Amino acid sequence: MPIVSCVVACEPEKGFSVEKALLDISGVEVYGGGLKEEDNVYYVIVVLEGESYEDVEALEKQIREIEGVLYVGVVEAYFLDEYEKIEKGEVIPSNPFHGLRKSEKLAEKYYFGEDEVNEKESDA
Repeated sequence: MPIVSCVVACEPEKGFSVEKALLDISGVEVYGGGLKEEDNVYYVIVVLEGESYEDVEALEKQIREIEGVLYVGVVEAYFLDEYEKIEKGEVIPSNPFHGLRKSEKLAEKYYFGEDEVNEKESDA
């Protein structure tokens, strides 16, 4: 089960209402909040839990949509259980490492010198 600890930064005047809204979201544990005057930002410490990475992403998106939330910062993430299920073939991620193939293709082009051909073509 993925578990992610986060800091939710809020507009100072909306801190309490954001904290209250967070308490109503299933899968979100609220550990408290407070105003940091030097930043003029209200911070709330939360932990997100879901059955999959996609569940945790959905919780983060739901939090970002709360009025007054400035950003959600991830502090620590635990995905070992889900990773082990992926390794065993019990779970297949919906979008596994989507950027890896593009990076590999780009690296191949550089390795074989194809990037120089493209640069020459673009100069012409």
